[in-house]
Amino acid sequence: MIFYETERLILRNYKQDDIDDLFAYMSSDYTALHEDFDPYNRDDCEKAIDKWYQNDYYWTVELKSENKLIGSLNYSKEDYETYEIGYDFNESYTGYGYATESCMILLNHIFTVNHGRRVIAGCNEENVNSYRLLERLGFRREGLFREDVSFKSDKEGNPIYVNSYYYGMLKREWDLLPVSAKSVTQVVLM
Repeated sequence: MIFYETERLILRNYKQDDIDDLFAYMSSDYTALHEDFDPYNRDDCEKAIDKWYQNDYYWTVELKSENKLIGSLNYSKEDYETYEIGYDFNESYTGYGYATESCMILLNHIFTVNHGRRVIAGCNEENVNSYRLLERLGFRREGLFREDVSFKSDKEGNPIYVNSYYYGMLKREWDLLPVSAKSVTQVVLM
């Protein structure tokens, strides 16, 4: 069971009644623009919550002041003690540092609780908000893969390929970050 709390946020497992807040941002074109999915409908949200419910690899980001789900975090374990992270946030709540704050907690969890050695993340090179977030978190850009993946198709059904940036961070790099940079990870774990 996941539960982290900061002054502004609660990070926790999904609950069945998260559907309205999840639908509010997963149904938007903004959220789906650089992702491997189209905007969710309510049925998609119900299926997602059924899959993510009580799964410690999928977290919600809840804004305490509004008692509202404003984002999602996820991670997966790869080979060699490597973890890959992902995230989606409600566009209405960008620019307040919520993504940075919650991802710092996720990184701390991976490196300290799961004893991860390396964390990786990828994003479309056009997704400026995503790669700036990764850089704020202390990730290193490790490469640009040209025509890396295709998530969408054009009107004729031809794949639309995108270029992807790939980022990485080692545990020893995380340990070298100034304590002030990681101060948001001083949270209550229930």
